[in-house]
Amino acid sequence: MTNSWISSSKASFEEDVPPISKIGDSAFLIPKRIEQTELLDQGAGSLADVRANLDEMWKVSQVFGGIDLLTRYIKTPFQRESQPMRIVDLGTGSGKLALHLVRNWAHKHHIQVCVYPLDLSRRNLYIAHENTKSEGDIHLVQANGLALPFAADCIDYFVSSLFLHHFSPDSLIELLGAIYKLTRRGIIMSDITRGILPMVAFRLIQPFFARHFLTRHDGILSIKRAYCPEELLHMAQAAGIRNARVYTHFPWRMTLVADKHV
Repeated sequence: MTNSWISSSKASFEEDVPPISKIGDSAFLIPKRIEQTELLDQGAGSLADVRANLDEMWKVSQVFGGIDLLTRYIKTPFQRESQPMRIVDLGTGSGKLALHLVRNWAHKHHIQVCVYPLDLSRRNLYIAHENTKSEGDIHLVQANGLALPFAADCIDYFVSSLFLHHFSPDSLIELLGAIYKLTRRGIIMSDITRGILPMVAFRLIQPFFARHFLTRHDGILSIKRAYCPEELLHMAQAAGIRNARVYTHFPWRMTLVADKHV
């Protein structure tokens, strides 16, 4: 599968990327972005509903490459360091990305990691605790993404999956600027892209991957709340991240990557 990337050079930034005021506008096959809270974030459903929804979303990420879109951009140290690599998973949900990083990715690369799955929702963290309680290298954190409890340079990477669309443009710019200042090595953030075709595709896979009412409702709403690659690049630039790149991936996923030189 070939990846394409959107240049973050100043020329293409000025010529190709719309101004902040235009973010969320409609275009060909791209509806206007809406700002509406998802049912899960409103507290809808029981704990069993939350568990079922998060399990389905994890399976969707596994099948359609969302996990690989994150781990492929994490740069492993050239030499073994005295401290483990520290990674924060923003908006962790089920905590299964943290499990994957510890059990699969770190084992494959022969390095030690400490992962901090972070979420504001107590219900999500309860499910994450169920899934990660046997791993000593995973430490759950309850916090707001816009008020992170980490000191500068103590976290190697901030990562996220299907998290960015939860923020308005102004709040997302604030978030990106904050985590880039805090991180030691970089940020890697994957999300769905907004569009008519992603919505059609999601409805087609619902009988197989989105049987729960929370997944069906919030999945479509997530696509409607999502950004386009050009919009995400612009917001990263507005946050002061001059070396940001946005990689696009089939089907309708994108990953924001910004490295720091250590």
